[in-house]
Amino acid sequence: MDSYETKIYIAILIGAAILGIILAYFVITIIRHQRRAVQFHEEKIRAEISTLEKDRSRIVADLHDELGPLLSTVRMELNSLETPLEQDHKLIDKASNHLDNVLERIREISRDLMPQALTRKGLATALEEFVNELNAGNGPKINLTIKKSLVLVKEFEIHIYRILQEIINNALKHSEATEIVIKICQSATLTQLSVTDNGCGFIPHAINPESMGLGLKNIMSRVDIMKGDLYLDSSPGEGTRYTIEIPLAT
Repeated sequence: MDSYETKIYIAILIGAAILGIILAYFVITIIRHQRRAVQFHEEKIRAEISTLEKDRSRIVADLHDELGPLLSTVRMELNSLETPLEQDHKLIDKASNHLDNVLERIREISRDLMPQALTRKGLATALEEFVNELNAGNGPKINLTIKKSLVLVKEFEIHIYRILQEIINNALKHSEATEIVIKICQSATLTQLSVTDNGCGFIPHAINPESMGLGLKNIMSRVDIMKGDLYLDSSPGEGTRYTIEIPLAT
């Protein structure tokens, strides 16, 4: 190889090296931008959910500490009224019963917004109470399998409770199921949740981001925050199965 060919060869190598460096720079820049975008998206979702949970806690506190005692006081004062008329007694009793119903409804709303068992006794007890309350009604039979020994950070307990709450409420509204089975187990590497119903089912691929309901979006957002995976298996007439796998923190 003469000197001219050598110079051309070296020039080609240098050009290829420069082009490779430029391409590598652009690839690295794109990857960094994507990572930043993903991180920003996760932080945004986390902030939105955190704000939502704080708002729920504030509303529960307002209901429990202000509105509840106020209505209880009104009921006591109403029952203390004395009147010789039987008709007035009936009106007082009727109004008192209405206040009792309102107070009970406030307690139900408070439990839905932020169950005391979840903050005081953990996920397993909160879910057991939630399921027992639903089973006391006329809806589908709900079977829950969960171990008391689950090891989860408090934030994940809240996310999992909200996810299961959303899935069950969706099933109660839309699935026409007569039975719902919930299983939560934990291995050395992950926590797995599965919710199966025998309802009417649907076509999962028919769901797209534009038509996706707020409930399913919230489920997916919470799964993303926990770095988990969501699998949805359903078909018309064959029921629906949600499987969620959440890696344990290392």
